[in-house]
Amino acid sequence: MKRQLISLFCAGFALLGSNQTLADNSYKIGISDSFQPFNYRDAQGQLKGFNVDVANALCTEMKAKCEFVVMRFPQIIPALENNEVQFAPANFLITAERAKKINFSAKYYRSTTSLIGSADKAHLDPEQVLKDMNNKVGTQKGSAQNRYLVEHAHTQVIELSSIGEGLSKLNKQEIDYLIAPTLFALNFLQRPENSRMDFIGEPINNPTLSGTVHIGITKQQPELQQEIDSALAALVKQGKLRQIINQYFPFNVY
Repeated sequence: MKRQLISLFCAGFALLGSNQTLADNSYKIGISDSFQPFNYRDAQGQLKGFNVDVANALCTEMKAKCEFVVMRFPQIIPALENNEVQFAPANFLITAERAKKINFSAKYYRSTTSLIGSADKAHLDPEQVLKDMNNKVGTQKGSAQNRYLVEHAHTQVIELSSIGEGLSKLNKQEIDYLIAPTLFALNFLQRPENSRMDFIGEPINNPTLSGTVHIGITKQQPELQQEIDSALAALVKQGKLRQIINQYFPFNVY
C-alpha cells in the first residue's frame, strides 16, 4: 500500500521526514483527499478543506508537530488501530463496532445523510428508492452509509473507494443514486455543472446516519483523547472552530 505523505508546519516547528519516528507531542494525521469540502487538493495539489483546517488548528492549540498521511477512507481505522496514525478528522459517526477499535474525540460538527440523483426524481421518497431492486446506489466502502445499505436496503449496492468516485459514476449514469453526508452533497449540488442533480426527498431518517461527528483517535495513546478534547474546547471557546465552519458551510453545523 503506497501512501503519500503531505507535510505541514504547526507551532513553528520543522516537521520530521516520513521515515522518522515522531517524538513526543508529534502526531501523524490520517486523512483522505477526495472529499470536498472536507479534504481535497486544490489546483496546485495542496491539501485543503474543513478537516484539514480543523487539524491544523488543533495542532497549533496543542503546540504539536503534525504530519498528514493521505490514504483512502477504508484504510484509516486500521491505521489508527496500528498506531500508524494517531488521529484522523475523517467525519466519523460513533458506532459500537468502531468504538471497539478506536477512541473518539468530542463532537466537532453534526451530520445528516441524503440521497442524491437526477433532479427529475427529487420528489421521490428516499426510503422507497432504497426498496427498489432495480436501483443502483453508490456508497463509500466502510462508511456508515455503506453499512446502512447492506443492512436495510433492497437495492443493488455499489461499493466505492471514495465519494469522489461515486460522483463521477453518478455523472456518467453508471449508478442511479449516491448516498452521502448531506453537507458533502450540498457542496456538490451547488456547482453549476451539477444542476441536473438534486437531493432525493428529505435526509434519510435513521439514527445511524445522523448525529454528532467525531475525530478518530488511536487506542494506543489513550491520553491523546483528553488532549484533543481540551484543544477542541479551546477552539470552540475562542470562536476559532466557528470561523472555520463559516469558511465552508452556509450555516452553523456545530
